Amino acid sequence: MERLGTFPDARAKALSDIQTLLTRIQMIAAVEINEVAQGIDVLKRLRAETYEDLNQIQHEYMILCAAQWLIDQHRCPPDTIWSWNPRQTGGADEPDLRGERSGSAIVSAEITTSTQPKGMIDSRMRKTLEKLSKMAGQQFYFTASPSMCQRAQTKITKGGWQIHAVCLPAVVEDAL
Repeated sequence: MERLGTFPDARAKALSDIQTLLTRIQMIAAVEINEVAQGIDVLKRLRAETYEDLNQIQHEYMILCAAQWLIDQHRCPPDTIWSWNPRQTGGADEPDLRGERSGSAIVSAEITTSTQPKGMIDSRMRKTLEKLSKMAGQQFYFTASPSMCQRAQTKITKGGWQIHAVCLPAVVEDAL
């Protein structure tokens, strides 16, 4: 995990990443398409060159929104020291977001930007919640849609875990 730093600096980085990604998308898409095969080639290139950033930038920004929500909702103090895995590269024992005070974890959180709990997303959710349930501090699972939050709450109840499921779409939309 790495230190989050300041929220303004992290937001500025997210904005820069978005601008860079959109510029790349515009460049890839700025070609005349006269045949289906040409269009498919452009779509393949768009997917290959932008898919990871499309997912990761949203994830990174939602982590920032989650940390801000935790402070705003008085779930942790403003002087909490934040560590994160902004690009989903954490180890098996690391959350997406960790808040610490006096060297001890007071908050562990996982974040998902998926909006529908179907298929692989649904099965991955259970594994993530189980992993989170073993982490130190208050545990939070932040979602981007009410249906994901409801599904998480069902799994949390069935698992008997003390995890708080929180839906953040309004926070994310307002912050943009």
